[in-house]
Amino acid sequence: MKNYIITGGAGFIGSALARRLVSQNYQVFILDDLSTGYEWNVPAGAVFHQIDVSDAGRLSNLRLPAKIDVIFHLAAQPSSEVSFDDPGRDIDVNYKATYNILKLAEKVNCERFIYVSSMSVYGDAHSPEQAITEDYPCNPVSYYGANKLASEKMIKVFVKTAKMKETILRLFNVYGPGQNMANMRQGMVSIYLSYLMQGQPINVKGALKRYRDFIYIDDVVDVFIACQDCKGAFGEVFNLGSGVKTTVEGLLKAILRAYGKEDFAKWVYVQGSTKGDIKGFISDISKIKRALDWAPRRSLREGISEMKTWVDKNEDLFKNKVLLR
Repeated sequence: MKNYIITGGAGFIGSALARRLVSQNYQVFILDDLSTGYEWNVPAGAVFHQIDVSDAGRLSNLRLPAKIDVIFHLAAQPSSEVSFDDPGRDIDVNYKATYNILKLAEKVNCERFIYVSSMSVYGDAHSPEQAITEDYPCNPVSYYGANKLASEKMIKVFVKTAKMKETILRLFNVYGPGQNMANMRQGMVSIYLSYLMQGQPINVKGALKRYRDFIYIDDVVDVFIACQDCKGAFGEVFNLGSGVKTTVEGLLKAILRAYGKEDFAKWVYVQGSTKGDIKGFISDISKIKRALDWAPRRSLREGISEMKTWVDKNEDLFKNKVLLR
């Protein structure tokens, strides 16, 4: 039986991966400080350690098997906006912690290291209508993006002298059931749904013509599972998105449609902006499609519908915790 470590495994994406691996009868060890995740996200059968992975001392004292087969490093401060609040903390969580986990990987004889990076490493598009390939220049505009890029570079240096094969996945805008509906500073889809969950009009911070590349959580987990044993993924950097351009206005219309609300002007107002925000990117996913023989399966309309169903069933978990910004 394979042993896995998932850092950030109590969060939105990490817990979805953990559930999939546990369902396949693998042993999963979750490391998470619960700063943005929830312990109830941890699936039964997984071993949970509440720990800040930027704390090298505590990591060195963890009781883990002598052999871990795969490490998925997802733990992060996940918001470009929040990274401006405390850049020093962002360096600790999004850069120094990566080195700590690499050292842990070495200690537990792990030969497979999968790092979850971000589209934020690119910064903003020079040619906004052109899909972005992995060799597009990286010019981050937030501390979050800068620290993600620095971690990518560090991983590439580290594995040169380690018995480890790495894969770096640059995630675009992931959404779906399990997203933290109480976090109003990260996750465009969940933020907008949170307003409607509260019966409030949606406050959009930034232009409606901005655009994003949204990918459904199950499609992301499919890639995580597929790439771990795929030799074509060893040593590679991949974009992980849908390859579909969706404007903020288009997203809002899809969300309002799911809620049966047709009066756009009544339910949407634009006010303010977000520091470190970008106009938009579309991912070129031809490289990952070839390497993994993979393609996204969920359309935005299908994904929004499934997410709304989940929100309706679980709104009591979040409704009294949401602080509308």
